[in-house]
Amino acid sequence: MSLHFLFSHYLSEIMKLKIDDSLSLLPISLEYSTVIFENFDQEIIKYIPLDHPPKKIEETVEFIEMSIDSMAKGTDLVWVILYEEVFAGCCGIHTLQSRQPHFGLWIKKGMQGQGLGRKVVHFMLHWGISNLDVEFIKYPVDQRNLRSIRLIEDLNLVLADRYEMGVEKKLDVLEYRIYKE
Repeated sequence: MSLHFLFSHYLSEIMKLKIDDSLSLLPISLEYSTVIFENFDQEIIKYIPLDHPPKKIEETVEFIEMSIDSMAKGTDLVWVILYEEVFAGCCGIHTLQSRQPHFGLWIKKGMQGQGLGRKVVHFMLHWGISNLDVEFIKYPVDQRNLRSIRLIEDLNLVLADRYEMGVEKKLDVLEYRIYKE
């Protein structure tokens, strides 16, 4: 058995998060390589600071392995989102060592518009603030991504910064924050 498999199995047991009866989060694992690769396309990355989606499944496998390594080092937490036990997307809290990490998520096209992103964002921002050693959690959103901005309207997040992000593709980011009390 590979180290990635063993660590991934260990994480999946201790980091399972249940949002409600039908929505749960499991630490990312190689088991989800194919479904992530198949659903992470140009449309999904429209508001993500990536210039292009993976062209080969090996790139997705490499991303998952890096995510597992980052979780082992304690710098990132990355989950797959399951709705009624079916893959719905991914989310993560990144750069934990900074004590000012950022949260991000994506929902696959076929499951968008059902309120899953809203539930995940609301749950994860509160979970992160309550369970992690952080000052605040950033939620960067491209200002054109009105769906993501609507997800956070009732969370009373602070609009803390605006900046440009990206190499080839530029995002105009609004950075919202939730602070530890």
